[in-house]
Amino acid sequence: MTQKPEFHAPDLTAERLQILSENLLDVLDEAQHYSESPNATAWFKGTANYGLPQGMLYRLHLDSSYPWLTLANQTMDYTIRVGKTLVQFVVDDPHSPRKQHRLRRNRVEQNQFSLELEEDNADIALIWRFYLNPMSNGIDYSPSISLLGFNSNGNIICSWEYDSVITGPIATDKPESVEIDEPLLVRKKKEQKKASNE
Repeated sequence: MTQKPEFHAPDLTAERLQILSENLLDVLDEAQHYSESPNATAWFKGTANYGLPQGMLYRLHLDSSYPWLTLANQTMDYTIRVGKTLVQFVVDDPHSPRKQHRLRRNRVEQNQFSLELEEDNADIALIWRFYLNPMSNGIDYSPSISLLGFNSNGNIICSWEYDSVITGPIATDKPESVEIDEPLLVRKKKEQKKASNE
């Protein structure tokens, strides 16, 4: 079991990761809904899972309710800054990734990395990637969100997965009571005597 992201990057708190994951799942649902349209082309289906999250992150970046989130760049390899920590987004399966090139640092990450190397006794920053996997079961729409932290050799040092399990109490409506007629009770001995007399 790896350590929590917060151990390596204090800005990546569980609360912030939950907020990001819930918003990302909402836009993945939106992308899935629009991809079921008869007008959805293969290009749209291939880009919706990447483009809609980018738009959502841009809106969060502008929202003063999330001062800890900024959009560091708006290019195709869009990157957010959670506090001071840079994170890129990848639409892929984190357990069997096809897009290995997405582990390379982009220009924003390279600039920050070079600044960190200049600091005395600075820890080597991890490469952080949010994985959006629309088909985590490999067949049907079953979205999952994971955050992986890689070292400079591409080895996973830290992993976190969004868990949508509800941990609070589940409230249900109390069923209405129903009146049931009392059953007619007959002693067995009388029935047995009748049967023997006959």
